[in-house]
Amino acid sequence: MRRNPARTGPAALLPHLSPLNGHWTTATIAEDATGQPVEIGIALLPGIEWPYPPETCPTSCGTWHLNGELVICEGCGADGT
Repeated sequence: MRRNPARTGPAALLPHLSPLNGHWTTATIAEDATGQPVEIGIALLPGIEWPYPPETCPTSCGTWHLNGELVICEGCGADGT
C-alpha cells in the first residue's frame, strides 16, 4: 500500500485514489466495540453518492479497488481494508 504523504496520523495510511479520479475525506465516528472516537477515511469518487453516512451505515460488504489493495464500503464509502 502506498502511503499518502499529504496526510498525517491514520489517514496517512490511506492509498492514493488518483487512479480512480477520487480523493479522501475523513470522518470521526464511535468505534463499534468501545464507543471511542476513531478517524476513518471516506472515499470521494466521481459520480458516486454514498446512500448512508458512516455513523449509521447498515452495509457489511464492500468493493475491491486498486488491484485488490483497497476495499470501499458500498453503503458509505468508508475504507474497509
